[in-house]
Amino acid sequence: MNGEVQQFDIVIAGAGVGGISAALAAARLQCRVLLIEQRAEVGGTGVFSSVSLICNFRDSGGRPVTSGIHRELFPAAYTHYSEQMVPTYDERELKATYVSLLAAEPTLSVWTGSSVVKADMEQGRIARLHIEGERQAVIEAKVYLDATADGNLSYLAGLEYRLGREGDGKLQSATATFKVSGFAPALLKEQNYRSWAGIHSLRSELLPYYLALKAENRTSNPRQSVTCFPYPNEDALLFNSTSVLDVDPTEPDSVVRGMEEGGRQARELFAAITGHPAFCAARLDYVAPKLGVREGRRIVGEYELTGEDCLGTRQFDDMVAACAYALDIHNPEGGPTRLESIPAPGYYHIPYRSLIPRGCSNLLLSSRCISGTHEAHSSYRIMASISAIGEAAGTAAAICVMQKLQDVREARAEQIRFVLQLRGQFVEGEVERIELPVATKLYPQ
Repeated sequence: MNGEVQQFDIVIAGAGVGGISAALAAARLQCRVLLIEQRAEVGGTGVFSSVSLICNFRDSGGRPVTSGIHRELFPAAYTHYSEQMVPTYDERELKATYVSLLAAEPTLSVWTGSSVVKADMEQGRIARLHIEGERQAVIEAKVYLDATADGNLSYLAGLEYRLGREGDGKLQSATATFKVSGFAPALLKEQNYRSWAGIHSLRSELLPYYLALKAENRTSNPRQSVTCFPYPNEDALLFNSTSVLDVDPTEPDSVVRGMEEGGRQARELFAAITGHPAFCAARLDYVAPKLGVREGRRIVGEYELTGEDCLGTRQFDDMVAACAYALDIHNPEGGPTRLESIPAPGYYHIPYRSLIPRGCSNLLLSSRCISGTHEAHSSYRIMASISAIGEAAGTAAAICVMQKLQDVREARAEQIRFVLQLRGQFVEGEVERIELPVATKLYPQ
């Protein structure tokens, strides 16, 4: 590959919520940041295989334990929703928000349609990355961030990882979500389907049609119930109700097969629910363009977060993020989902050590690929906690650049928390003041 090596302070692979949050956090500290995305557009799972629901980010008392950039992405979730209303978002609005926020940062470059194909390692560090696609380049940075859902950059760097359930390696089932509009809310038993009571009632009304489909062997979907969520600003529903087994995102053929199977299940379920009077004239607007894969590589880090840590509401001295979402394991064998809430106070800490992969001194993890077990991963994989993880990773990377640290392990959690706290993020533990660039942006409060 010809041409000069391009230099950045920080390079981030993957432009889902973790990568975008990391890029914004670092760019707002005046670092020169490159965000790379293999798809033609930024957005990741939250845009291209949306489930509509904004998963829980509040503790037992209703206090947000994720704020910061997540608040910028989903402002209505902090101000507009009551406990009775289902908190949801429109993936089109989310993508527009992503694009607007990224474009506002002058020190941030975004390369879409481009993939990292090789990582050169030298003495336990990433020396450079080779990029192919719409952009063909060799790039170097002081710090790199793996914001891919499946730990792809860490894998290219030759780092150790775990995949699937402990014991047998099986992964959570995948889902093809789909959007339905044109139904008649007036014909539902509970017309206010945007409330939790209403959406549960709607699901109950649709369930007999799905069970009849299964009883007649007209679908291979192993799910036992119907799950859907309302769009916030239109009469439409997003169904998270298909289940595809044996999908491994590290094996592309299985993802292609999974998308075909998920699309087939979606069309079968839609056809079945049109038997309901409220849905007889409904439209299947689309099946999401990307299969919703819940689990990929988990990179082995300095600390492996466990299910016991989550359910034990564990606190860590090097806390940089928090998660309030339940353990939510979609059965790899197609049986019932395990949904187990976090006990009071309703959240646990995510330690900085879980963002640091073993075997590399200038790489941080900023997506669901952080170091954790199969159980723990099922909880922190949601957008709220991944946004917080990304924000923390981007902040830590910027501190490494500002302080000329040679090893990401040298970044102090107290200093990371100082910056996060200034920006309105939820953190707990001691903070240590550092000098910030004059042009540093603070987040909206």
